[in-house]
Amino acid sequence: MNYLNYFFNPAHLFSLRPRVMETRAIIILGVVALILIGAAVALHFTLPKIKDGLKIKGYRRLIHLLATSGGLLLTYLFFAWQGIALLAARFWLLIILLIALIWLAFILRYLYVVVPKRRAEIDGKRKFERYIP
Repeated sequence: MNYLNYFFNPAHLFSLRPRVMETRAIIILGVVALILIGAAVALHFTLPKIKDGLKIKGYRRLIHLLATSGGLLLTYLFFAWQGIALLAARFWLLIILLIALIWLAFILRYLYVVVPKRRAEIDGKRKFERYIP
């Protein structure tokens, strides 16, 4: 627990020369990265079961988010393991997290706001075209 307090200390997070990352932290972040990549692969293989083209587009965006975030996290872990000072700085984790959250907000907006509007437009257009000879 003491290491977690040190790890999330703002002075440590924004330091350009952080202490070498402990093995526990590398393992935990590695498992998180592999879970993200595994979720992307699992979602990719479940896509053919979805018939709605608009939702497939949203889920593909989610796959890209998960795979990119996992890949960036693995790249960061490589630099942390090698002890490269600037590229192993902890603020990169905050940047990756911030980018992933913003990207996720856009994906959720697409899935829960844009898709229902487009679905209503398509249904209205189909109703209208049903009565045109």
